[in-house]
Amino acid sequence: MITKMVIYFLSFFLNIQVEMADAFRSEGKIYVVVLVALIILVGIFFYLFRIEGKIKDLNKNK
Repeated sequence: MITKMVIYFLSFFLNIQVEMADAFRSEGKIYVVVLVALIILVGIFFYLFRIEGKIKDLNKNK
């Protein structure tokens, strides 16, 4: 019974069309969205690596 419900809900959610993503894709704006997301992720990773280096330096100085 539970597996039938799970299969029903999964099939329902997989058939939903994402209208906003289709609109962005048709207008070519999806590349802007992807670029902004990548820039944000690169910034976060750079910040984390920088903080990790500072923490290592603080641990060496102890």
